[in-house]
Amino acid sequence: MRKRVTLLIVAFLSVANTYVRAQNRMISGTITDVQGAPVTGSVVVKGTPGIGTTSSATGTFSLSVPQSADSLMVSAVGYQRQSVAISTSPMRIRMQADGSLNLNEVVVVGYGTQRKGDLTAPVATVDMDQAVKRTVAAPMEALQGTVTGVQVVSSGAPGAAPTVRIRGVGSFNNESPLYVVDGMFMNDISFLNPNDIADMSVLKDASGAAIYGVRAANGVVIVTTKKGKLNMKPRITYNGYVGFQTPNNMLKMADGPQYAAYAIATGQDNIVKESVKNFGGEGNNPVTNTDWYGELLRSGAMITNHNVDIQGGGEKVSYTFGANYLDQDGIMDAKNYVRRYNIRMQAEAKVFDWLKVGMTAHLNNSRNFSPNNAAFRQAYFAPPLYPVYDESLELAKPVKFGTSKSLGLGSGFWFNNPIATAHYNHNKSKGFQILPNAYVEAQFWNRKLTFRSQISQRYQSSHGIQYTPVYYIDNDQRSDRSYLRSAQGRNTDYILDNLLTYRDEAGPHHWTVLLGHSVREERWRETWVSANDVPESEEFWYVGQGAQGTGSATGYGEGGFRNAGVSYFTRGTYDYDNKYLLTATFRADGSSKYQTKWGYFPSVGLGWVISRENFMQDQSLFDNLKIRGSWGRLGNDAIQPNAGYAIVNSGNNNSGIFGSVGSSNGIRIPGYTVNRFFTQVRWEVVEEWDGGLDFAMLNNRLNGTVDYYYRETNDLAFSRPLPFMWDQVYGNWGRVANSGWEIGLNWKDNAGQFGYSIGVNATTLKNKVLDIGGLAYIMNGYPEWSAEFPARIEEGQPINFYYGYEVAGVYQNQAEINADPIASKYNQANPGSPIRPGYLKYKDQNSNGELDQADRVNLGNYLPKLTYGLNLAVSYKQFDLSTVLQGVAGNKIHNLNRGMRNKNRAMNADAAFIDGLWTGEGSTNSSPSAEGSASPWNLQANSFFVESGAYLRVQNIQLGYSFDLRKSIPVRIYATADRPFIFTKYNGFTPEVSGMGYDANVYPVSSTYSLGVRVTF
Repeated sequence: MRKRVTLLIVAFLSVANTYVRAQNRMISGTITDVQGAPVTGSVVVKGTPGIGTTSSATGTFSLSVPQSADSLMVSAVGYQRQSVAISTSPMRIRMQADGSLNLNEVVVVGYGTQRKGDLTAPVATVDMDQAVKRTVAAPMEALQGTVTGVQVVSSGAPGAAPTVRIRGVGSFNNESPLYVVDGMFMNDISFLNPNDIADMSVLKDASGAAIYGVRAANGVVIVTTKKGKLNMKPRITYNGYVGFQTPNNMLKMADGPQYAAYAIATGQDNIVKESVKNFGGEGNNPVTNTDWYGELLRSGAMITNHNVDIQGGGEKVSYTFGANYLDQDGIMDAKNYVRRYNIRMQAEAKVFDWLKVGMTAHLNNSRNFSPNNAAFRQAYFAPPLYPVYDESLELAKPVKFGTSKSLGLGSGFWFNNPIATAHYNHNKSKGFQILPNAYVEAQFWNRKLTFRSQISQRYQSSHGIQYTPVYYIDNDQRSDRSYLRSAQGRNTDYILDNLLTYRDEAGPHHWTVLLGHSVREERWRETWVSANDVPESEEFWYVGQGAQGTGSATGYGEGGFRNAGVSYFTRGTYDYDNKYLLTATFRADGSSKYQTKWGYFPSVGLGWVISRENFMQDQSLFDNLKIRGSWGRLGNDAIQPNAGYAIVNSGNNNSGIFGSVGSSNGIRIPGYTVNRFFTQVRWEVVEEWDGGLDFAMLNNRLNGTVDYYYRETNDLAFSRPLPFMWDQVYGNWGRVANSGWEIGLNWKDNAGQFGYSIGVNATTLKNKVLDIGGLAYIMNGYPEWSAEFPARIEEGQPINFYYGYEVAGVYQNQAEINADPIASKYNQANPGSPIRPGYLKYKDQNSNGELDQADRVNLGNYLPKLTYGLNLAVSYKQFDLSTVLQGVAGNKIHNLNRGMRNKNRAMNADAAFIDGLWTGEGSTNSSPSAEGSASPWNLQANSFFVESGAYLRVQNIQLGYSFDLRKSIPVRIYATADRPFIFTKYNGFTPEVSGMGYDANVYPVSSTYSLGVRVTF
C-alpha cells in the first residue's frame, strides 16, 4: 500500500512540474557597457520582484520567466537602470554609465583607493574644479560651505593658514587634522597651490581614518596632486587672475564728537580741552577727528595669481609639470605682503607591463613681510582727538607721529599711536620647502597582487627676522637702540611605506586585502640670536652688523626635537554582489614619544546596498539606497616629546632642603627641586561610532547623505596639580565627547541648454567634557587676561566655556539699587565706589542675596552648534554663474576689545557701544552708562562681553563665459567676488575668530574682486 502511495505522489509531482514548465519560458542574454565590457547586474522580471537573477562575471545570464512577462528591469552599480523588452532570441543589453551617480568613481582612501559604491565610511570628496574657482591662497579655505563635518575659520592675514576642525574638538593639545600629501604627513597645506591638486578626500570617521592610527584623531585630509597619463598628447593649461582686496565689514568706531561727549560724561573734560587747545576747536567741540582704522587699513590691496600646468605622456612615460606664482598684498597700509613660488614635477615610467616607477617633487619658496598686528588692537582704543602726525613735536623722529600725551594721557601699550606701531615694527620671513617622493610598483599573478614601496621626504628651511629701528614719539613709545632678532629653523622628515595589496573576485564575491609597514622620523631644530644697533636698511639686517656688548639686549637660544615611529597595518574589504559590504582595518603604532610605546587601533564598517535587492527592482523612486555603520579607534600623539617626564632643576640656586634657594652662613647649598613629576603617558584615544544613509532619487537628480556620529576621546592628556603641593604631574586624566548630525543634499537637473544645481549641507555639534580626573574644574582663557576673562573646563559642560556673571539688566534708579540685596551690600562695603543708576545688574543664581563665585555660570563657548552651506549654480549655453554661502550658529565670541576697556576709561570704543550706553531711566536695559562702562563693577567677566558668533557669509560669486579660440583651444574668462557680503550681529570686524573665540582684534577678513582667464592648449 505504501509503495502505491509513493508512486502516486511521484506521478502527481511530474504532472505538476510539466504544467509549470508549460507556463514558463527560458530567456538568456549578455549585459555589457557601451564599450562592450561585461557588466555584473541584476535582472528582475518587471512587475514580479521575486523572479530574478544576477549576471555572471562575463555578463551572461539565463532566467525562467512566466509566459505573460513582457519586460525586464536591469540595474548595475554605476549605470542607469533600464527597462528592456523580453526577446526570444539571446538578448544583448548595453548599460549607460550614470554620470550623476557614478558609484564606480574611484575615491582615494588611506594607502589606496575604493569604488565610491563600496565605501562603508563617510568619506567626503572635494570637487577641485569648483574649489579653484575661489581666489584663495590656502586650499582648505575652498572647503568652507561645501563639506559636512568640517569647520574652516579663515584669517585675513596674507599667507596665513586657516583653522580647520573636523567633527568638533576632543583634545586640549591639538585640534588640527592630519594632512597626507602624496604620502607625506603634514601639519599644514597652506603652502600648496590649489591648481596642483587633483583629488582631496576628507576621512571624517574612525573606520576611514584608523588606517593612519596615532595621527588620525582629528580626521585626515588626503591630497593627491595631478598626474599625466600614458598616450596623452601634451596639454598646457594657463589659469590666472588679477584682483584687489578691500576691508570687509569695517568696524565703525566712535568719531570725534561722539568720543568728546563720552569723555565729558565720564568726567574727562581735560581730554577734550587739551585737544581743542593743541589742535583747534571751540569749547567742547574739538576739530580733530582721526579715523584710526581708516588710516590703518587700505582698499585696493592687489592680489595676482598665475598658474601653468603641463601634462602628457607616451607609450611608456607620463609626466606633469606645474608652476605657480602668488603675489598678495595685505590690507594693512604698511609694508605687508606674501610672495609665493611653487614648482611641481611628476613622472612615471612603465618599465615592463608588470613594473612601473615614479617620482614627484614639490618645491615651495615664500617671502613674507608683516607689520606688528598689535596695531589693530591699539586702533580700537586710540582716542580720535589727536592726529596721526604732529609736526609740532620737535623730538619726534624720524617720522613726526602724533602722541596721546598731547591729550594729557599716559602712553604705554594701550595709548600708543597704532600707525607708528605698524610703521616701526617689522617681521620679515622667508622659507624654502621641498617634498620629494619616489616609488616602485610591481604587479603579479594576473595583476591580482600589487607591491608598492614609496619613500617620501620633507625638507623645510625658514628664516625669520624681527626688526625695530631707532625712533622716538614720546617717553613711552620709543626705541633708543635698534633691535634685530634672527631665527633659523629646519625640519627634516621622512616616511618609508611598503604596501602589499591583493584583489580578487569569484562570481558575486569581491575582496581586497592590504598589508602595510611604515617607518617615519621627524626632526626640527631652531637657533636664534639677537643684536642691537643694526642699521635700518634691510640690506644690513644681519646680527653681525650690530653691537653685542654688555648691557645690550643681545641673546641667543636653541631648541628642537626628534621623533620616530614604526607602524604595521592591514585593511580588508569584501562585498557580495555589490550589496553587502564589509571593511575592517587594524594598525599597530610604535612611537618614541611615549613611555607606553605601542598603541593599537582597530575599526570595522558595514554597508547594505538596499537598492540592489530584488524587492527594490520594481520601484522607481530610489536609484541608489545604502545604509552603513562603523566603529573604530584613533590616536592622537600631538603632545610634547618630553611630556610625562620629570623636570628637575639642580645647582646652587636649587636646594631640596631649604626650598628653591638654601644657604648656611651665607654659603648657598647645592641641591635640586622638582617642578614636574614623572608619569606613564600614553596617546589620547578617540573611539567613534557612525551610522549613515546614502541615497539617489528621481533619476539621480537628487543625491544625499545623512550621518550621525559620536566621538569620545579617552585618556585626555593634561597637567594637574599634586595634592598639597605646588608641583604638576602630566598624564592621561580625562574624557571629552563630540556628537551630531551631518546632512548633505544635492539637486542637479537641466532643461534644454539651461542647467542648474542646488546643494545644501548642515552639521550639528554637541561637545561635552565627561571626565577631568576628579578635578572640580580647570581654569583657562586668553593667555594675557585669563584671570579677568576666564574660560572653564568642567564635567558635563562644553570644552572651554566662558565663565562669568549673567547680566539681568541695568539698575534704572536709586530705589532699585536700595531694594536689591546684592547692590546694597556692595555699596555698604564700598562707599567710595558705589553702584549707581546705569550700572549692570547681575543675576543671583543661588538667591542668597550675595554676588559670589556660585553666581558665575556658563556663558557659552566658541564651538558652533550648527555649521551650514548653500551652493548654487546655473548655466546657459556658454555662460555659467555660481555662488557659495556659508554660516555658523550657536557659538559665542568673547569681545575682548570691549572687555579690556577696564585698563583705562579714556579708551575709545566702537560706535555701537557708545550709542547704546544708558543715558537715563528707561533708555536701555542692556548696556551700562558712560560712567559705568569704565567701572570695575561692570568690567568683571560677564555676559555683556559675550556675543553671538552667528553669521551668514557669501563666500564666492563667479560669472564665467566659455568659448573655443580654435577647435582645440577652449577658453574661459571669469569675474569673481570672494567674501563680498556678511550678515552678522557681532560687534567686530569678523565673527571668524580662531583659538577659543577671544576677539582681541584679529586681522580683518577682506573682500576680493578679480578677473581671470583659463586657456588650454
